Amino acid sequence: MITIMIKQFGAIAIGVFAFCAVNSVSASGQVWSSCSQYATYSENGYNLYTDEWGATSGQCIYANSSTNWWSVANYSGNTGVRAYPDTEIGLGNVNLSSLGAVNSSFNFSVPSGASYDAAYDLWTNGNVDEVMVWEDWNSNGPIASSYNCSQLGVTGCAFATNVSIDGVTYDVFQGNTGHNVVSFLRVSKTTSGSVNLLDLMNWLANEGKLTSKTFSTADFGFEITETNGSQTFTVNSYSLSTSSGGCTPSSVTPYISVNNGSSWAEENSATVSSTSTQVDLGPQPVSGGSWSWSGPKGYTSTSRQIDDIPLSTGSNVYTATYTNSSGCKSTEAFTITVN
Repeated sequence: MITIMIKQFGAIAIGVFAFCAVNSVSASGQVWSSCSQYATYSENGYNLYTDEWGATSGQCIYANSSTNWWSVANYSGNTGVRAYPDTEIGLGNVNLSSLGAVNSSFNFSVPSGASYDAAYDLWTNGNVDEVMVWEDWNSNGPIASSYNCSQLGVTGCAFATNVSIDGVTYDVFQGNTGHNVVSFLRVSKTTSGSVNLLDLMNWLANEGKLTSKTFSTADFGFEITETNGSQTFTVNSYSLSTSSGGCTPSSVTPYISVNNGSSWAEENSATVSSTSTQVDLGPQPVSGGSWSWSGPKGYTSTSRQIDDIPLSTGSNVYTATYTNSSGCKSTEAFTITVN
């Protein structure tokens, strides 16, 4: 199922209408509720939105706080995303290079039998890039450049698979709906965890997949498509915090050697014909800091140069992180494609 994954900013219309009754839910400590199509509750720097941009009714939001809330939704017919109830925090259109970390944690509950995704929705300055990070999903699928593939239970072709970032493995999709849309889908779904969102944004920037190397807003919530009766989606807890870089990242120069290190080329991608081809990766600088690597199937290393890397047919992405003497990190992604 291909669904549209765009947070409403006033210009998007789906033409879907739902007139379903929504059951009321009550809880001690409840401070806010709304059944309006567009309503906002603000608290402690977080904005909680009903954001029912694909329907005119069918959802009510109840909140104990801006980071502990639940959506009771009733939508029939799988005709696109009806609502994206979410908590948003603004980062102020900052450059990625000025940030040290954007750390977030989440814990949520979802019903069975509904069509949804539980995801971050990240935006760059001017909303020219939308970056989604899917933690859990059912029936929904990401925006992609092609839909001739099927993987992770979704329809769509990833441009990179088995990408390991901060110990989590993702398949990554890209498409366009009038603006650039990139989606990270976890290979293993989860309903709780933590993530440094800046590391994902930096990986995309290094891959040339962002139009703007900035960070504007970060949202977390549920894209709800179909519920088949009244269903409840709950954010049990959520947090997001940022820290400034406080240092200047060092430039990383990528080098690749194919076939036993006979020669090195200053590049971050290469195509080989066999999984048995020896490929070595040797970024610089050679000294003055420390290195760490992540790669497919949980690959890790703390060496600067990694030799004879494991390869699989298709795209193999290895990401090097260099920490300079000031503690500032730079990343460089290497893509080795095996035809």
